[in-house]
Amino acid sequence: MTTQLKGRPKGSQNQKYLKWDITIFDKENKTFSGGKFISIKALNEELNMKLNADYVRRIMTRYRADETMRNKENSFLARYGHIKIEKIKEPI
Repeated sequence: MTTQLKGRPKGSQNQKYLKWDITIFDKENKTFSGGKFISIKALNEELNMKLNADYVRRIMTRYRADETMRNKENSFLARYGHIKIEKIKEPI
């Protein structure tokens, strides 16, 4: 006997919650709030950025970020240090 699966699989995600809150700081410490987004793809499309899951994790945790900035303008913090990303779960 075969069973027919109906609906989405258990544990699948939907688009009912905002997941990311991004804040971008400028050079003069004036805050520009980028907004809240459903996905990284939506964030990239809205703000014309090229972030992926690895970059988002590194921005959030400062993992593998060159704290001494020995590579000057080519270091990770020089490129993405002005961005703050927080994980949220807020209904749309």
